[in-house]
Amino acid sequence: MGEIVELDASGIRSALSEVARRLAAAGQRGSLVVAGGAALVLLYNARKSTKDVDVYISEPEPASLLRDVAVAVGEALGLPSDWLNDGCKGYFHGYAPGEVVFSEPGLVVQAAAPHQLLAMKLSAWRDTTDFSDARFLLGKISGDKEYVWRIVEPFIIPGREIRARYAFEETWELVRENAS
Repeated sequence: MGEIVELDASGIRSALSEVARRLAAAGQRGSLVVAGGAALVLLYNARKSTKDVDVYISEPEPASLLRDVAVAVGEALGLPSDWLNDGCKGYFHGYAPGEVVFSEPGLVVQAAAPHQLLAMKLSAWRDTTDFSDARFLLGKISGDKEYVWRIVEPFIIPGREIRARYAFEETWELVRENAS
């Protein structure tokens, strides 16, 4: 197994810049939606780093063009071949656009909105990182408990609603009720 590489905001932007340069040189344009830890690093500096950049590839079609460029950039920069991957696409249920976190000729990267990022974390609910990220994201969304759940729920992965609701309740209690 190879060494795990941690990408900070500067490293992510540098790698994305190289992807943008290569796409533009090939007469292509890419459009990505970033989620997971990379979104938290780029949007809020909520984490120092992440091990990969989870994205949904909007452009180009076919997505394999962007995947090939990302692998080549990874090789050139000494990053794992999956440093940029669309493995999170199974956690996208709908799309709520958030802030643009990177834009250069050849590539635009937009984050999913905070309530969708929270829904993705609640749907996954795998480990302490998801729990920590959910707590952070909940702190970024204003409103009472029912309002917040109402804007998060449409983005919960079908079949995971009950588990996500329990995760939401637990997180709400720790973040909002214990904070008062």
